[in-house]
Amino acid sequence: MSTIQRRRFLALSAAMASLPGCKTSPRLTVASKDSIEQRLLAEIACQLLEKKLEARLERNFGISGSMVAYQSVQAGGIDLYPEYTRIAYKVLLKQIEQSDEGLILEVMRRSLKLNAQAGCLPFLGFQNVYTAVVLADHPTLASVASLSQAAAFKHGWRLGCTSEFAQSSEGYTELKQRYALAESSGTLIEPINQLYFSLREHRLDILITGSTDPRLGQSKYRVLIDDLGIFRPNFCCFLYREEAALKYPSILPVLESLSGKLDTTTMIRLNAEVEIEKRGFASVAASFLASAKLA
Repeated sequence: MSTIQRRRFLALSAAMASLPGCKTSPRLTVASKDSIEQRLLAEIACQLLEKKLEARLERNFGISGSMVAYQSVQAGGIDLYPEYTRIAYKVLLKQIEQSDEGLILEVMRRSLKLNAQAGCLPFLGFQNVYTAVVLADHPTLASVASLSQAAAFKHGWRLGCTSEFAQSSEGYTELKQRYALAESSGTLIEPINQLYFSLREHRLDILITGSTDPRLGQSKYRVLIDDLGIFRPNFCCFLYREEAALKYPSILPVLESLSGKLDTTTMIRLNAEVEIEKRGFASVAASFLASAKLA
């Protein structure tokens, strides 16, 4: 079958599926990368598709990285997975990031279509950007609201971050250069759970984490404002395979109903329900869909 014939066949299938009595349940593979937030978003999408369209889904959660997931979309092994715009631009599309929210989505859609025969849905509503966190009762930082104010203290802070932040182009080096943030000792580079332990034990003053970190819903922690804007936008949305959307056109409006429903506060809470309260992904996803009146 030629490319033209294949496209005609898919278009005809989509048209037939929209006719009364000819609807078919979508058969899709929904994937996620290996993080709590990613798995939770994928499970929310799965339950929504199952409830609204009686979709028959294969869950492929825990993929080892963005490039593996992206290549699987290109190869037809994955139909849908959540992704972050910063990763899409830097790792997948290798393009310069846009600063305007509308342009971020427009350019990303155009590039995905050209390079991967894929598309992306509207943003879910939250961003997962790098964030500086301190203890709310820190004796010296109690009156400090921003990173610039922290940088005004020249006695030096004890900083902590993950290896991902330390190696990022918008990470440790830019933080030091733009804010001229003085350190009293070498930066502690550890997994995020260990960094929080060191912060609580007062072996750290400032740690860098993601803005949807589940611990940020707790009053014992406080976020310092990135007043120079060095931590660039990082929205989240679902990437999908174009052929899947052509074959099952009903999936897009269903998934678009999630747009704007997951703000940062909601995402922090949902992540906390899984990581801190130890609730199952399926249970948290079902509760969210019910509370958002999507189920």
